[in-house]
Amino acid sequence: MINQQSAGGVVVNGNKVLLIHWGSRNTFELPKGTIKKNETKETTAIREVFEETGYKTKIIKLLGKVSFIFGWDDGKKYKKTVWYFLMKLNQEKQFKKSLLAHEDFKTLWLPFEKAIKIASFDDIKKILQQVQKLKK
Repeated sequence: MINQQSAGGVVVNGNKVLLIHWGSRNTFELPKGTIKKNETKETTAIREVFEETGYKTKIIKLLGKVSFIFGWDDGKKYKKTVWYFLMKLNQEKQFKKSLLAHEDFKTLWLPFEKAIKIASFDDIKKILQQVQKLKK
């Protein structure tokens, strides 16, 4: 099994939260990605949110981490740990996304209740619920 460390963000703007819809997999997720060599968790989260959504963000605080095991298209098993940060927009302008060939993401600004309902994975639902409680 291959260990992998990732970081991502829960981007909040008013009463809405940013999700990505991965079209080819039909999943609703939070933006995240692999931590590169010589990169911090924080730098990765900011970079990945920008690459996958086109939004420039600022970290407010660390929310925590989740770990899970999954199989990928390469036939290998991975144990992934994802560090999630609460983030806000630096500016509301959306820039061009920098997606990899297999990433067909669409960005969605949704009210928390709807985002929690459609999130594809339980760990994402829990992180969203945690942030929703912080907002109250």
